[in-house]
Amino acid sequence: MPTQTFFNLPIDKQKRLLDAASTEFSRVPLTEASINNIIKLAEISRGSFYQYFKDKEDLYYYFFATLKQDSKKMLEDCLKEANGDLFLGYQNYFPKMLTMITEDKQASFFKHMFLHMDYRTSREVTPEAMKKRECEHKKDRHHNHFADFVNADLLKIDSDEDFHSLFKVMMTFLFQTIGDAFAKELPRDEVIASFNKKLFWLRDGVYVKSEGEK
Repeated sequence: MPTQTFFNLPIDKQKRLLDAASTEFSRVPLTEASINNIIKLAEISRGSFYQYFKDKEDLYYYFFATLKQDSKKMLEDCLKEANGDLFLGYQNYFPKMLTMITEDKQASFFKHMFLHMDYRTSREVTPEAMKKRECEHKKDRHHNHFADFVNADLLKIDSDEDFHSLFKVMMTFLFQTIGDAFAKELPRDEVIASFNKKLFWLRDGVYVKSEGEK
């Protein structure tokens, strides 16, 4: 995360640095990004950069955190509109998130991110990680924010840990589907159908029961 020195900067200077980050991280993946290019675009010295961030990874994940806020709000709204139905909420959320990631102004950034995703990035992209930062003083409830929007009566879950596990599975499906979409350049309708199939497998099961079997 940025230092306090960064947050003490005027808003326009903060924005200039984040705009430079957007340009560079949209041009190439994180591993190939150049601090020199970023400081040239931001019109700051290398010394100033290191007063604000530890390294390019620090800047990258902070920039990404600023983008995640839109996704977080989008998921909350979809869950509310679905009256707490987790699966319907996710079914409505996925096409909107797909548009944000593949068609909006940061599409190139997200493409590099998903095509070159490592362990740290896969953890950072979850809404759970966002809430963990916001609620570190409530360590036992860092994932419960989204649970507040879910009607638990519709689910076979008995604890917060159950919800946590279910949520992780659903997000894994979501990220795998988007990763495949970028890697294989799949058409939008096919991507949405693929995600819905996984979602319905999870909701309804894939096991074909014999007649009379419960």
